[in-house]
Amino acid sequence: MARQRALAASASHPAASSVNSRRVPGLRMLALCAALGAALPGAAWSQTSPAPAQQIAAGALGDVLAQFAAGAGVQLVFDPTLLAGRQSAGLRGDHGVQEGFDRLLRGSGYRAVPRGPGRYGLEPVPASSASALAPVTVLGVAPIATSEGSGSYASRAVTIGKGGQTLREIPQSVSVVTRKQMDDQNLNSLSDAMRNVTGITVETLSTGMNMSGFISRGYSLDAIQVDGLSAPAGSGNLSTGFDLAIYDRIEVLRGPAGLYQGSGEPGGSVNLVRKRPLETFGFEAQASVGTWDYYRAVADLSTPFDEAGKVRGRFIAAYEDRGSFVDRVDSRRPTLYGIIEADLGVDTTVAAGITHQQARGRPAFGLPAYANGDLLDVKRSTNVSADWTRLEEDTTELFADLEHRLAQGGRIKASVFHRDTDTPARIFTWPNAPVNPANGDTNIIAWSYRNHWQTTGADLNLNQPFTLFGREHSLLVGADYTYTLKNFSYGGGSVFPTNIHAPVRNPAEPEMDRVNGNEGRVSQVGLYSRANIAVTDWLKVIGGARLTWWKNDARNNNMYFGEFNQSVDRIKGRPAPYAGIVADLTPTVSAYVSYTSIFQPQTSTDAQGNTLKPRQGRQWETGLKGAFLDGRLNAHAAVFQIVDRNRAMADPDNPMFSIAAGRVRSQGFETEISGSPMPGWDVTAGYAYTQTKYLEAPVTQKGLAFNTLTPRHAMHLWTRYAFQDEALQGFSVGGGVRYHSGFHHQAGNVRWEQGSVTLVTAQLGYAFDRHLDGTLTVENLFDRKYYEKLGGATRQNYYGQPRSVMLNLRYRY
Repeated sequence: MARQRALAASASHPAASSVNSRRVPGLRMLALCAALGAALPGAAWSQTSPAPAQQIAAGALGDVLAQFAAGAGVQLVFDPTLLAGRQSAGLRGDHGVQEGFDRLLRGSGYRAVPRGPGRYGLEPVPASSASALAPVTVLGVAPIATSEGSGSYASRAVTIGKGGQTLREIPQSVSVVTRKQMDDQNLNSLSDAMRNVTGITVETLSTGMNMSGFISRGYSLDAIQVDGLSAPAGSGNLSTGFDLAIYDRIEVLRGPAGLYQGSGEPGGSVNLVRKRPLETFGFEAQASVGTWDYYRAVADLSTPFDEAGKVRGRFIAAYEDRGSFVDRVDSRRPTLYGIIEADLGVDTTVAAGITHQQARGRPAFGLPAYANGDLLDVKRSTNVSADWTRLEEDTTELFADLEHRLAQGGRIKASVFHRDTDTPARIFTWPNAPVNPANGDTNIIAWSYRNHWQTTGADLNLNQPFTLFGREHSLLVGADYTYTLKNFSYGGGSVFPTNIHAPVRNPAEPEMDRVNGNEGRVSQVGLYSRANIAVTDWLKVIGGARLTWWKNDARNNNMYFGEFNQSVDRIKGRPAPYAGIVADLTPTVSAYVSYTSIFQPQTSTDAQGNTLKPRQGRQWETGLKGAFLDGRLNAHAAVFQIVDRNRAMADPDNPMFSIAAGRVRSQGFETEISGSPMPGWDVTAGYAYTQTKYLEAPVTQKGLAFNTLTPRHAMHLWTRYAFQDEALQGFSVGGGVRYHSGFHHQAGNVRWEQGSVTLVTAQLGYAFDRHLDGTLTVENLFDRKYYEKLGGATRQNYYGQPRSVMLNLRYRY
């Protein structure tokens, strides 16, 4: 059985089998036949004999066929190249052998035919046979979005839009970081992964502890979705985020996501999709060691709890212990994840789980600079923070969902989650003054913070395909709810002298009572709907809208700034329209145009004491999308323009108050490819041109760049090739390049600048057998010295990581 699974897996992955299959297809088929025969001696089933009840998960069609054949006790012999790149929705329930094969192969162009007692083969469906078959109507078969096990960088579908959709069905730019890409590139934190997403700028907020913000099309992403449910993110939350070992893929939508998210910034949205239990037993272990005392281990177990696989679970444990190229920076991050999934019937599945993570460490918060706009040129290991700088963070997430599959392909899904992120100790010190160019003197300031954020969310939606005028359409309707309680307190402000060339490592730690703070209760309820209407065989119109009710109850007790107040702001029934057109130019290429929107509440007030109306972000986007080589390669190109209106700016007649008159524009071009152009070769590459500008603003800002950290040009490339020739089989080579043009930080007339940067990665890998493989990866191969974030004269100037080496070993059962 192990050999059978290996051959079935290679049959479904062209990178692993296509070249060899073309060279010796007869031997490949013979080997598969022999393996199946050895595994199932003497099995003989008739075409109509009922096969045992099976629960086969979605996956590569070759794998699914092999599982069904094994469970039915028959042999299926076929050339793996026939089904390369094809996917299957799986199979549930009792089916006769022939019926099961027919269901799995429906639409593939092939059929299973008896070749003798207990033996079947594949052959093309004759063209004339279509008229002889009874009419069958299948509506709304959801495309398979799970990336685990696909062995590909190309995603066939995403779920960021509340239900599975292919990339070509979505009239916006979407990128996906698949499980294989995360594994190949050692992407273990969200910061690592987002550096490899087209059009995304990672804003470093600390060295160590993985605190980062993400900028898309000039705007910070202020919410992160997990399985389609939103939770706060960005610099206000400063969370370290969960280890990526627990996720199947990362879906990134660029541009306003108001239809699914409600309020927020217009740059886009990120959806993290959790791993789910497998239908069969699976185990994986990983161990990594690297530069600056980097150690990491992961164990991932999936198992059914009953013979039929109707109840199954998955459990993941990850531990990361790492130092840093910056002196006295370290962190430890254990993560535990567990999920139980059960089939309540053929059409209903329920799941519940928990994730818990602790983060402990000493971060650093960058370097100061010179007041005249010059940056420091010191050792990259320089750290001016005190030794007693520390962070403790505990995060627990509980979640559950229930999905019921309706007749004709419809689905009802209900989801809930609760996340609790607490930082019982956040003692930070950072530079607080420009460096004296004569002697290197500066100072640091000490603060004690505590953040405690609790977010509860729920979503209920119906996704139903239907036929009208002879064509298939779909309708999505749903409602969601999010409630976030934010408790923030802080104290401190003690200043200590230090020197950039000889930092004072251990000044006396002061008492820092957290007497300042605020509390916020933000709730949001939304009703949303989207209709995908097939006007013709090649033209689809998408229309949707959302109504949002939003409330913020904020209390300030802030002695430091002299703020003692309470305010309640509400927005009732705020609409967010959504519209798009998708035209299939060819069977593999589509053109689209879309209009999307989102709103962002504001807290500034006008001269009459009224809270300013919300900002409104609106985007027009048009582009081309392609899915080539039977879905093994995706390509995308788009141009966009976002106009952000109603931004708060000083009232010319009442400078102490604000008016909603500011306007910002972000526009640009993006293109990317991802997938396998040929067997053994995986590639992902993207380029983004982004221009941001103040259109209406105070005189000192008007016409300037809105987001100076977003480079005008950004490019990334990662490619990996697994050798197919027998002499080098098992070896792989990989490499990557990341480039961005210059960026700057400006305060008044002073500007701090970082020029363009090119970083190179190299990798060598070897697969010892089908279970064990390893890679040796070198990041920043040429040891480029550069700043990855600029914050001005006093702090938040961060050096990028020097050359580093990582050895990774991975075992798969």
